[in-house]
Amino acid sequence: MPELVVPTVADAARIAAVINERSRELDGATEESADRVARWFTDATLVAETDMRLAVGDSGAVEGYADVSGPEDGTPKAWVDLRVPSGRPEALELLFAWAQARGAERAGAGGKIQFFADERDAPLRTLLDDAGHAVVRSFYAMERALEGDLVPAALPDGVLVRPFGLAHAMAVHAAQNEAFADHWGYTPSSFERWCALNLPDGEDTSFWRVAWDGGDVAGLCINRPCHGEDETVGWVDVLAVRRPWRRRGLGEALLGESFRAFAEHGKRTAGLGVDAENTTGAVSLYERVGMHVVRRSDTWERLA
Repeated sequence: MPELVVPTVADAARIAAVINERSRELDGATEESADRVARWFTDATLVAETDMRLAVGDSGAVEGYADVSGPEDGTPKAWVDLRVPSGRPEALELLFAWAQARGAERAGAGGKIQFFADERDAPLRTLLDDAGHAVVRSFYAMERALEGDLVPAALPDGVLVRPFGLAHAMAVHAAQNEAFADHWGYTPSSFERWCALNLPDGEDTSFWRVAWDGGDVAGLCINRPCHGEDETVGWVDVLAVRRPWRRRGLGEALLGESFRAFAEHGKRTAGLGVDAENTTGAVSLYERVGMHVVRRSDTWERLA
């Protein structure tokens, strides 16, 4: 019978490994790296002692992982990420029970508990259904091969795209928060938390692209040079266009600039995640630039 233990930053590689093991089983991809998981331990909304658990078997091997986070602004909501590879039902049930209890505590009476489950993760989806959760939103992972025509679309008049510079971090952070303010379930992040997750020491920002209209940030792409452990994939982590510059081709131009940068550095595929019901037309935009859906993840919700 596995037991639940509180992880430390020294366990980052083991957490990434079990997340990637489950991800490979479901869709052949990886999602995390040890470096990125290590950043979670600097996140004020995710305290290891109360919010993170590893399921460890008798042999000392990690059999699963779960964490429970929530909005930085105190909104009564809990977000659960639970990953257990196949063939470990005891670990799954143990982590699920812990996550349900911690989620209810964190959300508070009448708050919302949300789990994220891949469309192929039948064991977790069965537990969620039996516990009274229901799907309230779906998200897609989309990809395209980096071949063929990678010429960026024309920029709107007066807009220039430049690489990111640290001196502009506050402006980029503010633009991202503003651009996502009307997106489903979005809660703004503080500048400190945004920096901790996006700009730790040694972070490669050479793939980031920022669109400027005079002194205003019109849009941005926060791009990663890999996805999980797969260095052949360039990942668009954030694409944001502020409202005054929407419907003018800026999102398409930023993606084109990003795809070209990925290809120039030997990436074979570009990928990103998107709300399937995004109201700004993001899915259609991504299809126009040659991307297609490769998998779906659902948000399951119930009241605490």
